[in-house]
Amino acid sequence: MEGGRRACVIGAGGFIASWIVAKLLDRGYKVHGTVRDPDDDEKNGHLNKLPGAGERLSLFRADVLDYESLVPAVRGCDVVFHTACPVAPNFEDPDAVLKPAVDGTRNVMEACHKENIKRVVFTSSVAAMVFDPNRPRDQIIDECCWSDPESCRKSQQWYMLAKTESEKLVAKLGDDFGIRVVAICPVLVLGPILQSRINSSVGILANMMNGSKTSYPNSYYPLVDVRDVAEAHIAGYEDPNASARYYCVAYSKHCKEMIETLKEDFPQYSYPDKCEGETPGISFEKISNKKILSLIKEFIPYEKVLVDTVVSLQEKGLL
Repeated sequence: MEGGRRACVIGAGGFIASWIVAKLLDRGYKVHGTVRDPDDDEKNGHLNKLPGAGERLSLFRADVLDYESLVPAVRGCDVVFHTACPVAPNFEDPDAVLKPAVDGTRNVMEACHKENIKRVVFTSSVAAMVFDPNRPRDQIIDECCWSDPESCRKSQQWYMLAKTESEKLVAKLGDDFGIRVVAICPVLVLGPILQSRINSSVGILANMMNGSKTSYPNSYYPLVDVRDVAEAHIAGYEDPNASARYYCVAYSKHCKEMIETLKEDFPQYSYPDKCEGETPGISFEKISNKKILSLIKEFIPYEKVLVDTVVSLQEKGLL
């Protein structure tokens, strides 16, 4: 029980963020959660239903693109978890993707600096690590790897560029402001959803089962459970030895193997039956998770990750 500790979760209604809020409340934290509209029950009502929310959760109306709205939310907190990345209406428009991610991160860090916050845990992504055409295909991705900004621009990989630039910015501003920053870089995040709407990562799994696909890609998926991602974020604050960035990955499974596992437990669904496409340029066949294991002692078992994801979708009528 962490008693009086107070944490702010920026973008509290999201898939990963909701689990961070749940686990913080379970540990006895007081939690400030920022959402665009606290009265939007469809998007944020699940937060108020979490155990401990009535006593220790406060929702703040805030937007990462509005610096002034962030200041009251972070005030008085011991740590800020910056999970929010504005969803662009058009991922082909670089300004629509880059400006919200980078400017939003700057606003969060400046609000933390103003309120004398000394700990920030930032939700980055494997997208900030993998896009570098000059890297040998068989090189294992680890914390030393960064997506190459110039290559991202040339290939119009705006999301990867946004995650890369925002992670580098949060590290720089951490140094400038004297804030200890830890970045968590998750891969494909599965596991039970707390929110009422399906999110993009879990949607990938749902699309393997709902008959919308006739074929599956010839690729490996690096996977991690959302509950482990949330634990990694909290350990990034609580562990005094936590530093820099962490590649948050538990397993690497070929799409065919994932489908076969799902078929065993849920044979009633419609699965794609043929493999199509060339092996992608980025290889996830082998993974490096040595560093993240210093924060997460044991990952949720692979089959449980898939089963719990599907059961969650079933319970919410999303599959």
